[in-house]
Amino acid sequence: MYSEKIIQALIAFVFIVLMIKVVIFGDLFHSNVYKGKGYSMVPPPGWVEMKDVKGVRAMMESAEKPEIVTFVTPERIAGTDIPEASLSILTVKLANPTWMEDEFPLIVEALSKAGYRIRTKGQIQIDTLISWWVLYDDPRTALLQLEFYMVNDINRLYKIQFTTGAENFKKHRPVFEAAKDSIKFSSSLW
Repeated sequence: MYSEKIIQALIAFVFIVLMIKVVIFGDLFHSNVYKGKGYSMVPPPGWVEMKDVKGVRAMMESAEKPEIVTFVTPERIAGTDIPEASLSILTVKLANPTWMEDEFPLIVEALSKAGYRIRTKGQIQIDTLISWWVLYDDPRTALLQLEFYMVNDINRLYKIQFTTGAENFKKHRPVFEAAKDSIKFSSSLW
């Protein structure tokens, strides 16, 4: 008798919780949060995830294969199948203890020596980590890249890379910034 009432109460409770989730969040099982290794984020609305994208490198010795996710705009550069903008996040466990305050000047120097024009650089906090960022362009392709580098306490590197043509930078930057600001890091060892 009591066990039937307990079961009915549990079923009613689960039903109410699921209904609240549907009403408040609008979707029962689908979440718009992307979960990567050591972080989560809300991708730009309407952008699509691409697999096996080339051109995103860690630039440091790693202890594992990097995990890379790339989201691209549905709009294409006129006359091509190239997306107007992309957002990539690379994460990898580094092989050696690394401090960005030491590595970042070397990254900027390497970019400069490779022919990229450094427009500006600085620091900003993203969630709980201090990020070193650089905005540069490639005179050969007219693409602008805004990159953010962070290393957490367990020596995991995060690189966030926003790429677009100079003419589309102002159009897509607010969407990129919203996605970047949605990033939450976890301090898990796995």
